Formats: sequence, structure tokens, C-alpha cells
Amino acid sequence: MAKKILIVDDSPSVLAVLEDMLDDLGYEVTAASNGKQACQLLETIRYDLIITDLSMPVMDGIDFAQTAKQMPNCKFVPIVMLSSEEDAAKIAEAKRVGISTFLRKPVKEVQLKTILQVVLGT
Repeated sequence: MAKKILIVDDSPSVLAVLEDMLDDLGYEVTAASNGKQACQLLETIRYDLIITDLSMPVMDGIDFAQTAKQMPNCKFVPIVMLSSEEDAAKIAEAKRVGISTFLRKPVKEVQLKTILQVVLGT
């Protein structure tokens, strides 16, 4: 059975690129355009991995990760932060709320594969 991955980003083009890459790698992918929408999905679906953007309207990646980590379906699910952020304070805050690792924008398939191997063991 394919592992389920939730991707969260307010950019339709980033969602499309990630979705295509992950589909090609054999994962079952669900996309959400903001953290609030993603939280609604987490109430009923158990994912194996979440990839979320840092900067989003409605609910940013840090608030989303903090909320998600308190949900029963998500307490131990690894969360990868997608960002071009270089602010050390923001990065430290993301790690404090439970971000497993960072993936730099623009996403490169080789980096994505490496993170999937490390985080999911696939």
C-alpha cells in the first residue's frame, strides 16, 4: 500500500510540482492550500508524512505544525518544512514545534527523494 503524504502550500504551482514528483515516486498525495484546510483533513485521515510551506495566509506552517502535532492522528507523523527562509529565529521556532527537517525552495527531485528515504525509510 502506498504511503500517504499531505502537502500544504498556498502556491498552486508548488502544489502541482510536488504532487507530480510524489505521484511519480508512487506515493498517495493529498494537497491543501493552507494550514486550516490541512487541519480539517487531519481530523479524518492518517498521513505518513506532511510537507508544509512556512509562509502561508490563513495559518502559516509553524502554527499548522504546532496544531497538527496536538492531533491524535498526527502526533508522531514527521513534518517537513518547505521554505526559502533563512531567518535563524524562524528555523529555530519551526524545530521547536516539531518540524523534522527542511526542504529548500525551489524543490529539486533529488533532494525530495533523499528526504523521503531518510524520513520514511523508503
